[in-house]
Amino acid sequence: MSTFRHSASGIAALSREGSLGTRIAEHVRSTTGTGASSSEVRSWDRSLPILANDLVDAGLGAVEVIVEHRLPLTSKRADAVIAGVDPRTGEDSYVVVELK
Repeated sequence: MSTFRHSASGIAALSREGSLGTRIAEHVRSTTGTGASSSEVRSWDRSLPILANDLVDAGLGAVEVIVEHRLPLTSKRADAVIAGVDPRTGEDSYVVVELK
């Protein structure tokens, strides 16, 4: 499955439009052939905007947020992976986030 990716600012904007959960569900359906449950859509609509807005408020609106990333060698998924560049070192930086 290809992953749903957007900047934190982009996720915040989709949330403000009211289309975030629907867009992620459409992406999941088009890449896997299976639909997302209504509880998954509600979870995305509730938790991802908080994460995205916190990132934007911290001046990290340009970082990439990868949603429902499938972990290697397992069938499990991470709710979100934040990908960016460490401003001190210039190296790639990743944070795996499990939302509740």
